[in-house]
Formats: sequence, structure tokens, C-alpha cells
Amino acid sequence: MTNPPAHATPRDTAPTATSPPVPSTHQTSRRVKTEQLARMETICSTPYLERFVRPYLPAGTPDDGEWRTKTIQLDGSGAATVQICRDGAEPVFAKAFPFDDGPDVYAKLQVFRVTGFGAGQRYQTVEPLAWEEGQQVMLCRAAPGRAVSELIGGPVDALCDATAEAGRWLGSFHGSQIRVGAPQSLLVTGELTSLAKRLAKTTTQQPDYLPVALEMLAALDGLTYGTADGLLAQSHGQYRPIHVFTTPDTVTVIDLDRSAPADPARDVAEFLHHTRTSTYVATGDVHRADEPCSAFLAGYRETAGEEPLTNLRFHWARYVLHSLSKQVKSGDIPPHTVETHPTYLRYRAEFDRIVDGRAQA
Repeated sequence: MTNPPAHATPRDTAPTATSPPVPSTHQTSRRVKTEQLARMETICSTPYLERFVRPYLPAGTPDDGEWRTKTIQLDGSGAATVQICRDGAEPVFAKAFPFDDGPDVYAKLQVFRVTGFGAGQRYQTVEPLAWEEGQQVMLCRAAPGRAVSELIGGPVDALCDATAEAGRWLGSFHGSQIRVGAPQSLLVTGELTSLAKRLAKTTTQQPDYLPVALEMLAALDGLTYGTADGLLAQSHGQYRPIHVFTTPDTVTVIDLDRSAPADPARDVAEFLHHTRTSTYVATGDVHRADEPCSAFLAGYRETAGEEPLTNLRFHWARYVLHSLSKQVKSGDIPPHTVETHPTYLRYRAEFDRIVDGRAQA
């Protein structure tokens, strides 16, 4: 990695063990989004791009090329992401952090790259290029290849190859000796307080959902007795098909902002849940995800073994219940139709399949 220019001020130590930022009542997502929009104007301006981004474009990039920017993430919940292109060069990505965790995320990615997930390796993490203090922006190189999410709905064989590699990447990451960030307990990774808040809001809005929610919550409670404390690995924190890019030679993963030592099965459950949900949205048939999910689990077990999957059923079932509650709360399921609505029936079938042990978990 080349040394950054004077305006970039990366830390030369590992990230501090701080908890992830949580927006308070004084810093709502709306306020964050408004502030981020104002910063986007500066970040996408030609003077800023010439000063901060230009030094990191590949050698030989035309001097007279045109800058093009595209905001691809800006919802007020975290860092905003901008794709930056200049004629004749590969794009780079700028992430603007609204909280104070940006320098730690930048340092964390540097640690990953120099401890087994950098250049020359088959399994890599995204390459950070520079940190700019003024606008709290991290610049990263684009991940090569296609996202696994782009293959969903296409030929199953190609998707299976990609999900198997996604499983091997995750198993390799979990099996590494890397430990960066504050360790998270099973209570934190289980996100039970988040689920409780969603259930409370949803059942208040749709009281007829209460019997269903209580029944499913009782089944989830039953799974907690089979969980084990103390299983820690360097987790991704948001492991989804959209964050995994594959080529014939490399697998590169992006968006590791939330990476910390945590229960490894949570990452596995999140990938499986998003793969199955996205497959249903793309094809109308969730069972088309069966084989790709099996390939993912096989790839994971090949590199990490069975022990990290101890709490998989609990995490996976919780994801399904959380997502169903979101659908009910959003109004997509009309009142008094919950137990007969196709959306409920689909999520409930997924939930029961996991609880009953019919999901390879």
C-alpha cells in the first residue's frame, strides 16, 4: 500500500475497542440524512475530487477526464457511500461517516489487509486507500468481480459456485486469529432488544398479530436453551450477498464497518436469510435458494467446521421473525388477515422449517 498524501491522516494503531455508534433521540436518522446531504455537495465537487481522490486513481488516468459521482447509500442510518468515476479509470468509493467511528473503521480495514486478507490472497477484504479528516471520508478501491446478489435469479450452478465461495470466505475469516473491536456477547448479537421493540410497535399497530407473535416467540425461546455462550470469531457484522464479490481468482468482501468479535453463527444466518428472501423476490420461489444455501453451508463447514454453527438455528429463526414483524408493521399485511395472508404463510413456513431442524442448521 502506498503512503497517503499529506491531507490523509490514517491511524497507525489498531482500532479502539469502542461500541458501534447508536443514533440518540438528539441525532435522529432524519437529521443525519440532512447533514449527510450537505456534505455530499462538498464531496462530489470538482475541487474536492481533484484534491482528495485524484492522487489515488490508477497511473495513466487521463488528465482531462470527466468526474462522475453516484450516491449509492444515504438513508440516515450510517455512512453515506458515493461511487466516483473518472473517464478511463476504475471507480473508487467514498464513505462519509456521520459519527466518530470512521477512523476506527479505516484502521480496522488496514489490519485485515495485512493479516491475511490483502493483496495476493484468494480471500480478501476491501482495500482502504485513505482517510480524510475534514469531511470524515474514507476512500476505498472497488471490489473486483460481481456481487453474489447479482447472480440471484440466474443460473443456479453459477449462484451455487458463488455462494460456496462466500461460505469459504466467511469460514476463513471466522477461523482467523484476528480480533479487532469490542467483543459482543450472545445477547448483543442476538438483537433481542431490537426484536422486542419491533414486536411491541407491531402488535400495538396490529393487535391481531399478538397471538401469532407470542406463539413464534415461544418457539424462539425454546431455541435459546440450545444456545452456547462464549463462541467468538471476528464477525463481518452485516454479511449479505450484496457485500460479497467474486472473480475466478478472488473473493472480496466490502462493508465491514460493524466487524467485531461476535457469535459467528449470526453472520451465517444473515447470509442465508437474505439469500432466501432475495431469491423469493427475484423468482417467486424460495425453494430455488435451497441448493445455493446448501452450497454456502458446505463451503463454510469446509473451512470453519461445525462448532461455530452451534447457535445458527436461534439466529436464523430470529431473523425470520424480525422480518415478518417488519412486513406486518409496514401495512403490507392488512388487519385481520395475518394468519391467512401469503406473506405470513411464507415466513411462517421458513420459521417452522428452521425451528424443526429441517434447514441443515
